[in-house]
Amino acid sequence: MGKVVLKIKVMPKDISTDIKEIAEKAKAFLTSRGSVYKVEIEPLAFGLNVVMITLVIDESEGSSKLESEFQDFKEAEMSIVDVSRMPDF
Repeated sequence: MGKVVLKIKVMPKDISTDIKEIAEKAKAFLTSRGSVYKVEIEPLAFGLNVVMITLVIDESEGSSKLESEFQDFKEAEMSIVDVSRMPDF
């Protein structure tokens, strides 16, 4: 089976939340579910930042199981914004 690359947006529930802390917690949460390739903090609007995480998982795992686990992460809202298949080299 191949690998799938997911781009996950992590949106803080409150603007006063420390975005770096959310990024670390989200990375730790997702590490047990796949390989975290990249973690970026990006501006969204009006002083609000979001965390964008690139995660690589096995194709056999599927993204729907992962999406259902997002509700277990209480610090922020998570959603998958992009899915692509990793090329075989």
